[in-house]
Amino acid sequence: MPEPNPRDERRRPPLEIDSEAAPLGRLALWLERTRLARARVEAARERHVSVDLGLCVVERDASIGGALLSGALAYRLFVLLLPTALLFVSGLGLYADAADKSTRQAARDAGLQGLIASQVASTAAGGARWAVFLVMIPVVLYAVARLYRAIAITHALAWHGSGRGVHTTSRGIGLLLGVLALTVIAVELGAWARRQIELGDLVALLVYVVLVGGGWLVLSWELPRRDVGWTALLPGAAVAGVGLLFVNVFNVYVTTRLVEDRANTYGALGIAAALLFSLVLVGRLMVVSAELNAEVAARRGS
Repeated sequence: MPEPNPRDERRRPPLEIDSEAAPLGRLALWLERTRLARARVEAARERHVSVDLGLCVVERDASIGGALLSGALAYRLFVLLLPTALLFVSGLGLYADAADKSTRQAARDAGLQGLIASQVASTAAGGARWAVFLVMIPVVLYAVARLYRAIAITHALAWHGSGRGVHTTSRGIGLLLGVLALTVIAVELGAWARRQIELGDLVALLVYVVLVGGGWLVLSWELPRRDVGWTALLPGAAVAGVGLLFVNVFNVYVTTRLVEDRANTYGALGIAAALLFSLVLVGRLMVVSAELNAEVAARRGS
């Protein structure tokens, strides 16, 4: 029997998978591409510290259920925004007869919080304004306390892997109220800067990031963490400040206008879906900021 010629073996074309021949061929091709992409990512992880840090944050997020925590925070934010909107609208109604008009204007400037207020403005009309205002004060404080506890548990999971022993303190609740107030103040200062200053857009961005990021830095110092310095909390504060800025811009220029233009088409369900989507993004930022701080502190050996 003649032996095969090595030259003939080299001349044979390489084996290829015909992606159009069968579903199994396409599946094999897809799996091979996935394997190659994963190999490239692992190689980049060894070369670049930033890639490794990002992947470690993703792994930490998966280990503590970051997606579920984001949904829980979004729910707590939703529970807080509803009584806050009623309190805001009833307060405006007590101050001026044109509360409804002011609420709609605030919706165009402030995003989703104003959008909620414009939808519930009719419930705070007439002689019920005083009753609504007085009843909503303890309700808002209770909602803030529950939101603070949810954020504290999230930070405890990110830093320690367990939420046991988390306590709600009056100081922490007060700091969270201050952060919420700073967010509203940052929005108003940004709107004023855009109207009065030549480079108002840039000033508005800087003011928002500094105020919101600084407020989140102070709040993070009160939340559960390891024994680290305040500089170890700067990455998460920067992520919170910049991320919330993008969420606010998205709300003002996309979500609010979309809901206003298509209110008759989507109705209450469309408004709720847009609101919850935005709140989930906010919850995701809260979770990621805590995970980033914990990972950076772990790399520093803290």
